[in-house]
Amino acid sequence: MTKKTSKKTSKRKISAESPKKGKIKLPPLLAKGLGRLRALCRNKTAIRFCLAVVAAVFLYVFYCAATLPDLDKAVKNTRAPKVYVLAQDGSEIATYGAQHGRPVDLKRLPPYVAQAVIATEDRRFYEHSGVDMRSVFRAAAVNLVKRRKAQGASTLTQQVAKNLFLSPEKTMKRKVQELLLSLWLEHKLTKDQILTVYLNRVYFGAGTYGIEAAAQKYYGVRAKDLTLYQAAVLAGLLKAPTRYNPLTHPRAADKRARLVLANMVKAGFVSAKKALNAAETGAAAGRDNDKSVYYFTDWVADEAEAYLGGIGRDIVVKTTLDPEKQAILDKEIKAALNSPQAKEKNVTQAAGAVMDADGAVLAMTGGKDYRASQFNRAVEARRQIGSAVKPFVYLSAFEHGAAPDDIVTDGPLYLNGWSPKNAGGKYYGNISLRDALVHSVNTVAVSTAIKTGVRNVLKTARKFGIVGADCKADGAIALGVCQTRLIDAVAAYASLLNGGFAVTPFGIREIMDSSGNVLYERTDGGRARLTDPRHIADLDAVLIDVIARGTGQKANPTVLAKGKTGTTQNYRDAWFVGYTQDYAAGIWVGNDDESAMKKVAGGGMPAEIWGKVMHDISLPAFEEDAYSSGL
Repeated sequence: MTKKTSKKTSKRKISAESPKKGKIKLPPLLAKGLGRLRALCRNKTAIRFCLAVVAAVFLYVFYCAATLPDLDKAVKNTRAPKVYVLAQDGSEIATYGAQHGRPVDLKRLPPYVAQAVIATEDRRFYEHSGVDMRSVFRAAAVNLVKRRKAQGASTLTQQVAKNLFLSPEKTMKRKVQELLLSLWLEHKLTKDQILTVYLNRVYFGAGTYGIEAAAQKYYGVRAKDLTLYQAAVLAGLLKAPTRYNPLTHPRAADKRARLVLANMVKAGFVSAKKALNAAETGAAAGRDNDKSVYYFTDWVADEAEAYLGGIGRDIVVKTTLDPEKQAILDKEIKAALNSPQAKEKNVTQAAGAVMDADGAVLAMTGGKDYRASQFNRAVEARRQIGSAVKPFVYLSAFEHGAAPDDIVTDGPLYLNGWSPKNAGGKYYGNISLRDALVHSVNTVAVSTAIKTGVRNVLKTARKFGIVGADCKADGAIALGVCQTRLIDAVAAYASLLNGGFAVTPFGIREIMDSSGNVLYERTDGGRARLTDPRHIADLDAVLIDVIARGTGQKANPTVLAKGKTGTTQNYRDAWFVGYTQDYAAGIWVGNDDESAMKKVAGGGMPAEIWGKVMHDISLPAFEEDAYSSGL
């Protein structure tokens, strides 16, 4: 017994002192795996297969490395062409295309700008070597449990590699190249350099690339002047730039910013007190930029692309927009829509346009809030125009021998089962055509259209552009059942302003490239006369009375003006369109879903808005004339 014991002890000592000759006890699972590996190694076929797999993997990695893009070329800051839109005074009012901010040095930024990004996007940025295997395993485990991609594991270095050099395609080749490039970047650049590249090139939404462009876009400040809360908002954008846009979704942006601040606290970058103070005092909505001018600039940007057949280089678009008149139009429309009256009367939308006698659009508002809806109701919506079409019914009658002072008898009409009615059910008996238009008498308008010939009326209305090609030739045309665009209605009245010449609305005067070469220039080209100027003069005299003593009295801008109200069935649309000695303008109010307003007629809110707009844009010239006359 003694010998055996000593023998065993001796073996344990030898094993401990000479581990190469002894045996190491392995965990059962590992030992089993090694056993299977030994068995495979004894199998020549298996060896060949393993070598083939290793070779294939090696060759594929080599192929991915060999087909990497030109790294020097990819580093250059390539971008899409820009469109610079200028007002008539030369001031820049919009820029289209990707906005790349000037590169900023990480050292010149407040430390919390980078910290906000690191805390949210890659908390172990300064610890890993380009690929964070800990994050990879964590994300894989979470995604496996949830059976969907719930977490990602891309590091900031990987994002730089992907955004700087690679396409967004989701393929194995691209992923392998991303990993290779990440390792290469970590070898070539310092962590701070990688972070600097990231902050200067990452997409922050709304067409902005880089922290400098984002800071100016959302808050109107330089990146170096960002507050802690603003930095948190911008860092939050990186996950979903559209969803967390502080200009369009301030609540979502604020919620995301608070999460970023919480991450910064967890990472030890800021104290809980400082983060809470930033969250409570910050304002996610950013600067309160008035975006209404974008209704106009969107329109001219599309027109520019159509004129040039596509945009392949930077261009400068010189427009007709008058900033002062635009501000006036925006102010009055917003004031009306935000008034208690609008809420009481169920008015949710409005649109307006101002143009000169040649058709140059000087101001345009396509809705209540561009940030909430980019749908341009001035150029994209087609609505029934109501009685605003009646001047062209009477113009057609004048063209065919009628005169403003002709007397007709107003009474009930019965037309194939249809009987048009006047407001309030009133009939006027003997009445002049002048007074019938002044008081917007429906029955007389219909009977006049029938007497003139509905086809003749339709022809006149079409040549002035007040109705489209889809409008039918029947008596109902006199009541404005046909649909039209606001901008076309204003252009039709601009033709009355200029004495009867055709008007095509336009917003672009000239397009140049970045070198100053003219690519497009508007020329008059001669305009067709649509009618005899004597008929325009007759109509002018009547339309003055519409504002002086008729349905448009609330539109009186205190300068000589002419115009017409328009109200559609069940108060779905309300219009006022008219002109002064210098400008034509139109206002529409209603609801996008065509729901009824509460007795809002063209002589009410639209006329009031129109009158205020035309008063304000005409006032400087009016006062100057009065002064020069010694008044």
